Amino acid sequence: MPGSSPDVIATPPSGRGELSRRELEALRLRGHKGGIIAPHRAMVGLSWTAWRFLTTLLLAVGGLAGYLASLPWLGRGWQLLFVRARDFLGLSAPIGTQLLELPGGIRFTLPVVATLTPLPDARVLWIAAAVSAAVLLLSFLLPERFTPLRYFLRLLVLVQASAIAFFALSPDPFPYRLEDHVFILLTAGLVVMGLVPLVLGLTLHVFDLAFWRKLLLTVLILGHLAVFVPLNVLVHVWLILHGTAVTMPVLFLVFGLLLDVFVFVAFYGAALSWRATREGRDAPPVHL
Repeated sequence: MPGSSPDVIATPPSGRGELSRRELEALRLRGHKGGIIAPHRAMVGLSWTAWRFLTTLLLAVGGLAGYLASLPWLGRGWQLLFVRARDFLGLSAPIGTQLLELPGGIRFTLPVVATLTPLPDARVLWIAAAVSAAVLLLSFLLPERFTPLRYFLRLLVLVQASAIAFFALSPDPFPYRLEDHVFILLTAGLVVMGLVPLVLGLTLHVFDLAFWRKLLLTVLILGHLAVFVPLNVLVHVWLILHGTAVTMPVLFLVFGLLLDVFVFVAFYGAALSWRATREGRDAPPVHL
């Protein structure tokens, strides 16, 4: 065939003058070196089985039910953690409780930090502005291979600059309290934890993975968040009490709920590297 490369089959395998539809389909799936072009796993269908459907339903609904049932113990654990961490960090802030009620008679308490939010003075604002300028300068000095980090640092500077401008120019009082900051982050973490079994049921659990691995992933994510959420909030409390409310916008918008979501994404990404059980060691985590 004129103009064809050596890797292109010019003569039909059947010896006829033209290729059949089946032969054309077979050639369409081959690369220029004759190998099979495997479809991306995002485009591969997975046939449902009764076992996979039942295990997915059990892990999603059962995981959510177990999480809701554990909320009273989780609230008491967070309360104890806040009291112990306050003494360890040397925070002079009283720890209180706030009762929450959910449909179904579920009642639990969350710890709250009952203290005034320290507001920045002119000295703190100048220090925050100097640190922001240094971070902005660093974002331009980093090598090009750190481009994602450079843009992340500039995002931090943008949010921090808006906070500095508010405290320096706005005549209105700061409307947010430290107590509200703590409560919102804790409840947001609880919402993320409640969504974990449902999101996994709609995504990862439909893959051809062992049941114990799916169960292990659910327990690992919920267990990690159960410890990470209150510790992250305690770090926020320490930074706000020492750095005043000018640090609150950056902590809330960048290092709050977003970090909880990143925890889920990290565990989910690791789980996608697990191998399928029925396909052998070299199979991807989906039934091709």
